[in-house]
Order: sequence, then structure tokens, then C-alpha cells
Amino acid sequence: MTAGLQALLDDLARYLVQQQAAGSTFIWREPESSSAAAPAPAAAPTPAPAPSPAAPPPRQTPGTKQERELLFQRECAGFVRDSLALIARTRAHAAEPTGSAQSEMFGSAPAVALPPPPPVYETVAEKTAALEAIAAEARACTRCPLHAGRTNAVPGAGNPGAGLVLIGEAPGQEEDRQGLPFVGRSGQLLTDILRAIGFTRDEVFICNILKCRPPGNRDPERQEVTACEPYLRRQLAVIRPRLVLCLGRVAAHTLLGTSAPLGALRRTIHFYAGVPVMATFHPASLLRNPGQKRDTWDDVRKVRALYDALAAIDA
Repeated sequence: MTAGLQALLDDLARYLVQQQAAGSTFIWREPESSSAAAPAPAAAPTPAPAPSPAAPPPRQTPGTKQERELLFQRECAGFVRDSLALIARTRAHAAEPTGSAQSEMFGSAPAVALPPPPPVYETVAEKTAALEAIAAEARACTRCPLHAGRTNAVPGAGNPGAGLVLIGEAPGQEEDRQGLPFVGRSGQLLTDILRAIGFTRDEVFICNILKCRPPGNRDPERQEVTACEPYLRRQLAVIRPRLVLCLGRVAAHTLLGTSAPLGALRRTIHFYAGVPVMATFHPASLLRNPGQKRDTWDDVRKVRALYDALAAIDA
């Protein structure tokens, strides 16, 4: 077995364990009793009724704020450890020569011409100019019908050299009016959330999957995402962030191409265009459902812990 194939299998095993921890039920385990099959008697007596299976023990809930915090710290440390291992393997796979595993497993393959890699922007000035060029294209874009109803396109705003990028689904009414992402009440709440984990809006980059507002703030449609997603990919290629945070179910589903519940997506790491991705609730959802704030607080603290760990590795 090649080293590349073994690493791929290791990643798959880690992913399945993470999904099981997130509440997925597709991991099948053989019952212990199946290891020894009992022989079938010729005339089996009527079996006695089987005892009812014991109910699973209730999930332990910490009784005090201090106990809950200790439980979260252990959970957060495990999340960061597992995420770093998966990110390291993903980076190692990306660095391997393209097609080497295929050649070893299936014989030599014909050479395929690969597109040239995107340019690498090193300085803040270079990144600023590149992002502004993308923004100018987005403001003039007519690739989908949304351009006809916009007041302003909303390409994104923030630090061109940001290590953290936050991505929502689409601009709302106030964003369309001002041409800026996450303004109004939900934007103020997002600012407060960032401040609570030690970030300012000037340190991060904030954008949406769609650059124009859908009518009535409806969910993005596939045609619109297909037309607008290249802008987002180019923005991430310029910024090269350490981490992306999806804000809300629609953003996570659209960006990651999944329909998994947000509760499951929040518990593990994902990847988009090679960048690690996490997910949490949208600030507008927190305004409607204050009960989600505690889970969001835990999510963003994990974001901060993983971000700091990645920054230490990169340094």
C-alpha cells in the first residue's frame, strides 16, 4: 500500500469518527453477540422473553457554569487537536505531485495539461489592488438576473491580509443600500461577536456568497451561485486566509455543497478551495432565536482557538 493511499484511508477514518461524534448514524458496528453464532437445535423450546434493553444513560449535563466551562475546554482542545491533524494531512495531499497515486495504482496515465496556478500576492498593497479589481468586476457584473434589481453590489470589505474570512449568504436590504456587508442590527451583533473573541472588523474580511441581493432576501438559487462563486474563489485566492467561518445554514450548505444539518456541520472542520472551514449560526438568526447565542459563543471560541493554533504553526 502506498503512503498516499494509507494517508487517504487515515483521513477517511478520522472523518467518519468526527461525523459519528457529530450525531451521524451511518457508522455500522457489529453487535457483540454476533461474534459467536449459536447452533440451531432440532426442536428448540419456546424461548423465554428477552429482557428489555437498558435505556442509555442520560447525557451528562454540567450543573454549574464552572463545570460547563471545564467540559467545553476539554471539548475545544479535542476539536483543535483533531482539526490540526486533518488540516496537516490535507496540506500534505495538496503538496503531492498530481497523478502520482493514480500512476502507482492503475499504471501510467497520459499527461494532462493543468491550468497555471493563480498569482500569489505577497504584500498588502498587491492584495488590495487585486481585491479592488475583483470588486470592480462584481459591481459591473450582469452574469445573472439579480443585477437588474440591485442598488449596489456588495463585493466584501475588510483586511486584504486577513487570516479569518467570514462568509454569509447574500446582501440584505441595508447592505444593498450601502454597498457594504453585514450592516444594520445583524452587522452590529457580528461586530460584538468578533470583539468578544479578540477581533475587530478591520482585522478580518467579510463577504457573501452572492454579491447582489436576492428579491425578498430569499435563498440563493443555483444559477446565481454558479455565476457569483468565481468572485469568491478569486477573493480567497488573493487573501489566502488561515480559516473561513460560514455564517448560517444557507451559507454553509451552499459553500460546502451539502444538506447536512447545521448542528452537525458546526461540530467538525470542512474545506473549501483548500481552506479550512467552520460554521455557526447567522447573526440575524440569533436576533430571532436568542437561545442559539450560547452555542454560537462556543463555536466562535473554537474558531479563535483553532485560528491561534494555525497561526502558531504558520509562524
